[in-house]
Amino acid sequence: MKAVWRRATIRWSLGLTACIVIGFIINHLLAVILLFLLGTLYWQLYQLYQFHYWLRHSGRGAPPESDGIWGDIFDVVYRLQKKQRKSKRRMRQALTRIEHSTAALKEGVIMADNQGNLEWWNNSAGHFLGLMRPVDRGQPITNIVRNPEFFRYFTQKRFGEPLVIKSPAKEGVYLEVQTTLYDKNDHLIFIRDVTRLHLLEEMRKDFVANASHELKTPLTVIKGYLETLEMFQDSLPASMQKGIANMSEQSERMEHLIEDLLLLSRLESNDKREEEHWHEVSSWAEAIKKIASPLLTDAHSLDIDIPEKARLYGSYNELYSAFSNLVVNAIKYSPDGGEIKVKWESNEFSGVFSVADQGLGIDPRYIPRLTERFFRVDKGRSTKTGGTGLGLAIVKHVLMHHDAKLQILSELNRGSRFSCHFPANRVRTDDIPTFPAIDESNFDKEPIEKD
Repeated sequence: MKAVWRRATIRWSLGLTACIVIGFIINHLLAVILLFLLGTLYWQLYQLYQFHYWLRHSGRGAPPESDGIWGDIFDVVYRLQKKQRKSKRRMRQALTRIEHSTAALKEGVIMADNQGNLEWWNNSAGHFLGLMRPVDRGQPITNIVRNPEFFRYFTQKRFGEPLVIKSPAKEGVYLEVQTTLYDKNDHLIFIRDVTRLHLLEEMRKDFVANASHELKTPLTVIKGYLETLEMFQDSLPASMQKGIANMSEQSERMEHLIEDLLLLSRLESNDKREEEHWHEVSSWAEAIKKIASPLLTDAHSLDIDIPEKARLYGSYNELYSAFSNLVVNAIKYSPDGGEIKVKWESNEFSGVFSVADQGLGIDPRYIPRLTERFFRVDKGRSTKTGGTGLGLAIVKHVLMHHDAKLQILSELNRGSRFSCHFPANRVRTDDIPTFPAIDESNFDKEPIEKD
């Protein structure tokens, strides 16, 4: 490159020197120099015109013939263009292969911008949702999938858990939708056909509900006969008395298990849900004290800190089951005593009901599985405390019904803290009317324990 500039400088210097000599000879120095400069300027403008014309009209062909600096510029730009065309070709081939591979996937893939407008989708996604090109390109996905659950899931960005919905285009097909944000909050949406899994889950729910209903009748008969035998147990041998006591204890445990299964079944199916109203959070405190009192020992202390004006919108009995369950668990899993703290905190963003204990604690590796049905960290200990393994599963479903989340913090031999986080639209602190009707019959029901 230096050589090109050196030659150009030498050529320009020689031309200017020649013009000066000629100007002295003909006695018109300034006129000759002016003509030389105008000619040089014309030549540069002509080369610039050729360069511009070539880029605009024939950039893919060979550049115009030229020498010097302009010739070098034409050659460099031409080589860069060839290199860019090769890169474009390779990129286009890679994109084509990606499109072909994603088009062959059985799972649906959708790309949408940060506003949720459709940009691209594969054949499976079009099949699942009934998308059509080019009509639906650029349309908001919430206009295509007209489902209230999907609308809340997408607009509120609840992308932590996948969502199962009915297909808007295929009758009887259930889809699992999972969304990932990337780049500038653009959406990458994966869709999977889970019809078979959904039907199996429905069969499981129906079986559990039906089996639980069918078990209630024989269990009631057994308990009736056991209660009759207990009336005369003083006249029975000691060995029979022990057997009757064991049978009564196990039948009681079985009754709790059946009640918990039926409650969980109702929560999962959303059938016959209690109407939601505004309630004072302190109203649950009185019920919690009543259910917790028989379980407290001299080594325990129950500290309840709930502001009088705190209010929560929801189903009273469902939330009572969740809150009292957490408190009873904290007591039962604090065998050496300690302080049980029940607290309500709220701000403009959320409300939090928390239960903290100083008990046995939970190994962090087990925490993600605590809300699974029948999961037990220590089977022997859970059986001893009378747990059914359904408690936190019920808490999880109750909170899901109330758009809330359960947070669990625990450390072995240091205690645990269970927090229920409610969204701002369900939390109030002013003196709005509350729903006075409270089902006192539920206060005597012992909730489910954590396992």
